[in-house]
Amino acid sequence: MISFFKSNNPGVVVFYFVYLVVFRICFAFSPGIDVSFPFAHHEPLSALLFGWIALLPFNAVIKLSVLSALLNFFQALLVNRIVNENKMTAKKTYLPGAVFIVFTSFFKQTLVLSPASVALTFIILAVAALFRLARKEKAYGDVYDIGFLSAVVLLLYFPTVIFILFAFIGIATVRTFHYREWVAMLLGFVTPFFVAFTVYFVSGTSPNSFLPSAWLSGLAFSFTDKLTIATFTFLSLAVFALVPLVLQSALIQVRKFTTLMVILFFLLVPAFFLQQKVSLSYFVLFGLPVAVVASMISVQLKRSIIAEVMHIILILLVLAGQYLPVFNIL
Repeated sequence: MISFFKSNNPGVVVFYFVYLVVFRICFAFSPGIDVSFPFAHHEPLSALLFGWIALLPFNAVIKLSVLSALLNFFQALLVNRIVNENKMTAKKTYLPGAVFIVFTSFFKQTLVLSPASVALTFIILAVAALFRLARKEKAYGDVYDIGFLSAVVLLLYFPTVIFILFAFIGIATVRTFHYREWVAMLLGFVTPFFVAFTVYFVSGTSPNSFLPSAWLSGLAFSFTDKLTIATFTFLSLAVFALVPLVLQSALIQVRKFTTLMVILFFLLVPAFFLQQKVSLSYFVLFGLPVAVVASMISVQLKRSIIAEVMHIILILLVLAGQYLPVFNIL
């Protein structure tokens, strides 16, 4: 199966839908699952977006899972584009998107639309713009876009405030320092906030609800959750432990991009504790760095059977975490 995803055949994306559907069929066996957490967020853009979604005349589980599948498919295509455009693998491949879908499907909370999953879309777009900087001489527009997208991410999901730090680290990594570019990014970051507070002012409402009133409320995990978190963490760390294999034969530019993915992963770890109400939907944010690095490693493995076995194990782990609790096995 891995060899199939490694090919440069656009027809491979059909199997993306197969994965997206298979992973979400679990909701048919547990229709009473609580998916109210996305509607409890107070960030300006999340409150607006999920306020509209709440008005749709469908069951919450159905509309959130369907919208999540469509968004996840779009994100997978973006991840593929980032890897292929920047030549992070020896040849063009559709493997990164497949790995991305698997790693963003470990938890039931990541299978429904959430502020974290929507914010991830803009993080992917910002990372794509950041990587483009390495190929341009004058890039004020892209730098502005990175700042703008970083602010949109924050207005969607507060824990992603850490991403602005990553944006500055990224620019410092791929480009030589130029104060005009840093100012351009700051201007891009300020713009969405200026628009948001202008709307608040004109409408006479208060933005006080933007900042969390409490931290880490609901920090209690079931045995299944703990087991899934431990599995996800182990697999992610195993992927990054193999990063030196990628860097040995990679171009300097690809080494920089890979290093940034490692930095993003480890910046997201402390940001987990910035949640107001803890939700496992947060783990969807790790999908981007893990998928990019894991796909690079898989392409470079000389023995394809190893990648095939690991792919099957990943699929089985995802399905086990979703379906065993349904049948009261865990």
